Amino acid sequence: MEKKTNTKTKQRIIALAIMAAVLLLVTALISGISTYKSKRANEKLDSVDMYKMHEFSEKNSASVMKAMSSGDSNKLAKLMITSEGAEAVMEFADWKKADFDKAISMGSGSLDAGPDDNGLMEISERFFVDVGDERYLLFIETSTSRWGRNNDGISAVAVTTFDHFDELEWKWNGEPDENSVLAGELLWNKAE
Repeated sequence: MEKKTNTKTKQRIIALAIMAAVLLLVTALISGISTYKSKRANEKLDSVDMYKMHEFSEKNSASVMKAMSSGDSNKLAKLMITSEGAEAVMEFADWKKADFDKAISMGSGSLDAGPDDNGLMEISERFFVDVGDERYLLFIETSTSRWGRNNDGISAVAVTTFDHFDELEWKWNGEPDENSVLAGELLWNKAE
């Protein structure tokens, strides 16, 4: 009889210890989340993290080129914040034959003067891409928030021919016209 009582007592102590540990863990988790949210809400950012933005642009551009090389517009659409126009971009050239490994970047940078009141800012990159004997210009725009600290995704992908780009004196930045197409929505010219 004494053995049964000792076993039951041990089981109760173990159960109480487990409940106390779970309660402690839940309390710490709730406290941590609350502190994080409070600090995030009260943070004062005063400089753009361009280094992060360039990383985001590089990563997103590689993802876009991989999706385009598949020839599947759905793969491109899944990468984008707003995918309207993805099919038109995919139909602009035979991207399965594109030499994305030898794509030439013109460098990434922002066309915005700075982040908006909510800390949103874009970074974009233009690439020369050869498909057979034809050369195209690919424009990829990434949306960032928290002054360039968060990668919000790919906001726009646009393409035009090199000849059209050259006619525009190399000033084309993704705007759709009769010689180019756009998937998504350009952020850099929203204020205009």
